[in-house]
Amino acid sequence: MYNGIGLETARGSGTNGFVQRNLSFIKRHKDRVDYKSEEEIKKLDWQLNKEPNQEILIHDRKRKIELKCLEMEELMEDQGYTQDEITKKVSAFRKMLMQKEESTNSSIELDENGRPIAKATHQIAEANQARNNSLKLAFGISEFFKDGSSFDPERKAKEEASRNLAMAQMKYGFVFIFIFCCLEFSTIDRTY
Repeated sequence: MYNGIGLETARGSGTNGFVQRNLSFIKRHKDRVDYKSEEEIKKLDWQLNKEPNQEILIHDRKRKIELKCLEMEELMEDQGYTQDEITKKVSAFRKMLMQKEESTNSSIELDENGRPIAKATHQIAEANQARNNSLKLAFGISEFFKDGSSFDPERKAKEEASRNLAMAQMKYGFVFIFIFCCLEFSTIDRTY
């Protein structure tokens, strides 16, 4: 026996105890490529681009705050504070936590490397949305970009027309301002 493989002893096995691999065994799954169907691709794409439910996320944040307040209240009761002191301090603590929560835009907890720690579905969706937004900014993708519009044959013509329209508006806008300023300048009384 070598590394826990083989027989402990060759006695009674009818072999000499030599261990070798089966050369006639063929791994069939190694050569097979598992392609995803269109439905699976759409499902995965939908999961990545799914909008998080903000009401559920807000509820989770408030629940975490209330849990911290309840822990503080129990701790103060164990230490012997009066009920009035507990109520005042817990309400002040709750206000402080609410202000802190409002100041931070994202409820996504991050680990030491800056990666999101999300376990709930809507938290994962919010983390994916934040990641997609940062990638859009990094790649310079417009917020008006629609998925799949790159394959539209008329897209370039539409973009060119809108770009030409914007240039014409800027050009003629400057001409209009220039003419307006000239007219105003010519109507000024120059008799000194």
